[in-house]
Amino acid sequence: MPDTAITEVGQLVESASLLTIEVFRLGAERKLDAQPSDEGVEIAPKYTLDIDVRDDRSGFRIRLMTEINTPFGDIECGAYAEYEHPGVVLGEESSAAASEFVNNVALMHLLPFVRQSIADITQRVFTAPLLMPIIQRGELEFELEIRSPGSRVDHDS
Repeated sequence: MPDTAITEVGQLVESASLLTIEVFRLGAERKLDAQPSDEGVEIAPKYTLDIDVRDDRSGFRIRLMTEINTPFGDIECGAYAEYEHPGVVLGEESSAAASEFVNNVALMHLLPFVRQSIADITQRVFTAPLLMPIIQRGELEFELEIRSPGSRVDHDS
């Protein structure tokens, strides 16, 4: 019996299992001439997300890159979450369901890891942690396009 193609987010929620969350890139560089300030600094993180579908279409990995430029220095964090969903597959017809899953489930898995990683690295490099605001579900969204296995598409928020 062939695997069923995912067309509804409920199929993905029921069948997807989170395998791992890992940080694959983490860095910060302090500007040595920056003057400390008691005023809060407004930050505007830039988020980029991409999705890689397994060749057999029974799993995928989403990678979230976060880049922050501040008057004190620059920070970058890359983290990924890997999922498998045996018995159902992602195809081109799965783009809407995958987008909804990533925006409402996967990002909620990944963002706490990104937030903590950025706080940790900035504590060491800037001598004070940068505490990113907690992002609520729906505040950060990406539109995904599932293509044939092996292809990758980058998405900016």
